Amino acid sequence: MPLYSTDTPSCADESNLNNGHCSNGPEQNNVSARRAGLPWCYIFAHRAKVEWIAEKLSREFRVFIHKTVVYTKKKNRLKKKEQPTISGLIFIQGETTVVQSFLNRNFISLYLVKDCSTGLPAVIPHRMMLPFMQIAGVSPNRVRFMPHPFGYYAPGHVLVRITSGPLAGLEGYQVRISRDKCLVTSMGGMTVAIGGVCKETFENVEEYVRLRQIQQSLETGQLAEVLEEFSVSELESCFFSVQNDLDVVAVAKSLDKWVSKAGYLLMAGDHSGAASILLPLLDGAGRSVKDIACTGSRVNLKPLSDTCREADSMLETCCTDMAEEDHRLHIASERQSLLARHPYIF
Repeated sequence: MPLYSTDTPSCADESNLNNGHCSNGPEQNNVSARRAGLPWCYIFAHRAKVEWIAEKLSREFRVFIHKTVVYTKKKNRLKKKEQPTISGLIFIQGETTVVQSFLNRNFISLYLVKDCSTGLPAVIPHRMMLPFMQIAGVSPNRVRFMPHPFGYYAPGHVLVRITSGPLAGLEGYQVRISRDKCLVTSMGGMTVAIGGVCKETFENVEEYVRLRQIQQSLETGQLAEVLEEFSVSELESCFFSVQNDLDVVAVAKSLDKWVSKAGYLLMAGDHSGAASILLPLLDGAGRSVKDIACTGSRVNLKPLSDTCREADSMLETCCTDMAEEDHRLHIASERQSLLARHPYIF
């Protein structure tokens, strides 16, 4: 079932969006300029009064209503009817105190919806609302209102941030719904799924935060505290016996963060710490591809070998720059042993 908003595509932009009606006059442009960037809130009104309330609100605020087109069959003919996707839902742009004050003066017992987590009126940042309205106007079928709370989609899904396209900056979970890759996000306490995000690029929010902590800790001298929880057992969880090209890529990608961590340790002058990551990393990578390498399989090992060569280059730096003679000889010996046991990963 297609979804349609009250806004036409030409209206769904930064400066002109007011319940589907556009005006290019100087007065309207001045109002739009003053409103730009203000947050959004929303109300639930009686379904029979939605149009009247929205019309009255639009005199003072920018208003948005997401609508659905429903087709019904009557006397062998299809009848087209447009109705709000969620009965009574009206989005309003403006400061919550100003909007609520207007509601108190003009409507009886009509209040802004509160965020359950804060007990205050729910607020949707304009940077989040704008792409939502743009997509609803251009590709309305990409927007879905979900019945479950945002936390319901957390198990089994990684929190990501979109880094390209019109949705850049939004955070949520990548969830496949009806064979469509969607970004499930939260808007003012509501859960919304935006489909068709296959071409956008993503970054793992948790890993991004982790690496930023490590990077900033280099400036404060607290790197050891940040990295103390990293263990060989955690690194071992990245390895399994690969059987095909996809397995090789999966192992290589899982090792990228460990190579980055070893690099941060090298920058901090902790050669022993870097070697404690790089040696088991190379050994585990070699064990993962040993079976297919020995059988002469045509599986493409290049993604993993590229990662291993980078790790080996760091290990060589450890051998060259480490001050302690005993540690340097030990790492050099271990490196030669790895080259002999797993030549196919280099």
